[in-house]
This record gives sequence, structure tokens and C-alpha cells, in this order.
Amino acid sequence: MSTGRRFLFVFVSFGLGFLLSAGAMGTSPEGAGGDRDASIAELPMDEPPTVVSTDPKDGDGVRYFLYQFPRPISVTFSKEMDRDSVERAFSTSPALEGTFSWSENTVTFTPSSYPLTYEMTVTVGTGARDASGVPLSEPVSFSYRLIIMQ
Repeated sequence: MSTGRRFLFVFVSFGLGFLLSAGAMGTSPEGAGGDRDASIAELPMDEPPTVVSTDPKDGDGVRYFLYQFPRPISVTFSKEMDRDSVERAFSTSPALEGTFSWSENTVTFTPSSYPLTYEMTVTVGTGARDASGVPLSEPVSFSYRLIIMQ
């Protein structure tokens, strides 16, 4: 290789290396003061899912007869959820056994029976995740009164 070609090869290699290392450091090779980290921060992040409604609603009084089939409890989310994680994060106080069913973004829990109590609290913990794995930002709880009819 001639001296002129060797010089050109070294010069081009050095320049290419500089441009690549400048890009890796987050500086703009154009000198515009661009910041790669700032452009990443502007990318939209997945919003955490939220509970948009419950049935019964917080503070409701639910009337039922002891011989009636227990009333289902429904929670509707703002987006598609990972069903297994929601069912694991769902709890009642006092604790109830029952079954889950789904319709789009709504989970319905149908208790096997209601206890002889006057207040129920339902909680969906932060283990509940949307379909892309983003969890609820905080647990959601609601309570309602059971009014047993005779």
C-alpha cells in the first residue's frame, strides 16, 4: 500500500471511529447539542392500568335474601389485563371462595356464598398487570354494605 493510500485509510478510519464514539456518548455529530437521552425520555411510556368502575360501587348497599344466589362482584379496567395476575391479586374481606369469569376488560367474581356479615371490602393489589406486564400503580379497594332481607 502506498504512503498516500495508507494516510487516507488511517484518516478515514480515525474519522469514522470518532463519529461512532461521539454517537455512543450521546452527542450529536452535527454539533447541534442534541442529546440522545432526552430523545429517549420523550418516548411514550406505557401508562399503568386503572380501575374505571366496580359493581357494586364503593359505599353501595346491596340487598339480598339469604336464599338467593350470591351477587357477583365486577371490576372493569382501562385496558386489557393479564387475567391470571388479576385473579391472584383479587381478594375480599372477609375472604370468599368463588369463580372468575371475563368479558373484555371486566373480571367478574361470583362468590360461592356470602358470609353473614354487614360489610365487604374488595381489593385488587398491584400484582394485577395489564397484557404488556405493566402493574397497577397502587392497590384499589372498595367496600359495600350487605343488607340481608328477610
